[in-house]
Amino acid sequence: MNIKYISTIIMAFCFGSVFADQIESNNSATKIAESSSAQILPKPTPAPIAPAPVKAVNSAPLKPINKIVAYVNKRIITQNELTNQMAQAKFNLSERGIKDTNTADLKNKVLEQMIMQQIQLDLAQRGGIRTSDAEVNDSIAANEKAQRITDEQMHQKLASQGLSYDDFRSQIRDQITIEKLKQREVDGRVVINEDEVTRILNSETYKNKIDYRLADIVINMPEQAMQEVIAQKQKQADMIYQLLKQGQSFDQMAIKYSSAPNALTGGDLGWKSNTSLPPIILNQLTGLKQGEITQVIKLPVGFFIFKVNGIKQHGTPQIVRQYNVRHILIKVNELTSDDEAHQKINDIRAKIVKYSGDPARESQEFVALAKQYSEDTSSLKGGDIGWVSKGDTVPQFEHAMLTTPIGQISQAIRSPFGWHILEVMDTRDSNLANDKEKAEIRMELRDTKAQMLYTEWVRNLKEMAYVKISDD
Repeated sequence: MNIKYISTIIMAFCFGSVFADQIESNNSATKIAESSSAQILPKPTPAPIAPAPVKAVNSAPLKPINKIVAYVNKRIITQNELTNQMAQAKFNLSERGIKDTNTADLKNKVLEQMIMQQIQLDLAQRGGIRTSDAEVNDSIAANEKAQRITDEQMHQKLASQGLSYDDFRSQIRDQITIEKLKQREVDGRVVINEDEVTRILNSETYKNKIDYRLADIVINMPEQAMQEVIAQKQKQADMIYQLLKQGQSFDQMAIKYSSAPNALTGGDLGWKSNTSLPPIILNQLTGLKQGEITQVIKLPVGFFIFKVNGIKQHGTPQIVRQYNVRHILIKVNELTSDDEAHQKINDIRAKIVKYSGDPARESQEFVALAKQYSEDTSSLKGGDIGWVSKGDTVPQFEHAMLTTPIGQISQAIRSPFGWHILEVMDTRDSNLANDKEKAEIRMELRDTKAQMLYTEWVRNLKEMAYVKISDD
């Protein structure tokens, strides 16, 4: 958390994506499918008349060989796995209204994502990161609750997509594992400078805040590229721009040409505030209507084309719900493993909740144990972090804060900082528009920086990994 953050917002936005959304549609690449061998036909016996064709007797049809399409470190990706992932990708694209995608383009993008997922899963395994069955069950239950469907309906929905329930669980397990890896390696490094927040809050742009739903097509440019390479990339970007002006689908062009990890979602970037966009991009967006595209924009990492999929004015709410929270934190680090920290926070919680029938004694116990064990600066105050608004904390902590009843001790919470328990002591509605605005700005900056750090980290991982794509 003390690592100085020196990258620029432009680099963050250039690399920012909905990578996380894409990981949600990927199948596990950790399983090594068993290769099925072609059945050998018995040698046919020649007929007495030479010209007559001869058929093998009682021969079974040949079974397709599940060939290897890529080697990733010490693991493989098979044709069957790739085919299944492509089917899922096609289904997800059709759900977004993106159809008639070129098969070769789709195959290249899906295989690239499977390779990157496998690289991360390998690193997670080496780092001792595991996901329990209980975590998978909780994630699936939350998914069903969000969709307002039963467990039986979920099975039916998966079957309609050609996906088995076991494979679905495997996907969820991989997603959780990669998210844990991301929290450990990336999210904990994100630092939000309060001066950044104040500077944006006081800017003229913020007074006329607009949110854009954006998609992008990115033509990456190698670092320290030669002039002829830059000219080639510029020519390709200009060609794509002309095709778009002639009516070609932005989604299809993104799938075919974009080198960004969000290509399989048509380049979708989600909602972006004009306060977080670099002027070179914002100037191109100003005046555009929904459905229109920018010209080719040259940035340090390559050439970009943006499409405006939505526009909305940002209203500032006046009433803010705040939560008076205290917590105990056990950090995960070189000396304390994830499992050890988890066990320790559960032991601390057990010592507190045994006094649940005596609120005063329970409160005393919480304060005492926070001062004794918590590895947060709030330990000096018995874990009290004061009044907190939505957006002030990381998502995992915030979710527990919003869902834990007042006066009760939460279950163990895993955040980028380690394992917590928390208690919401009180809530209030306050007219704190300025604090709310700061919280929103802080959240946008956190997301932008995390996206940039994650993308850079993934790129470094790929450079260090052994990847070989089969030419067969």
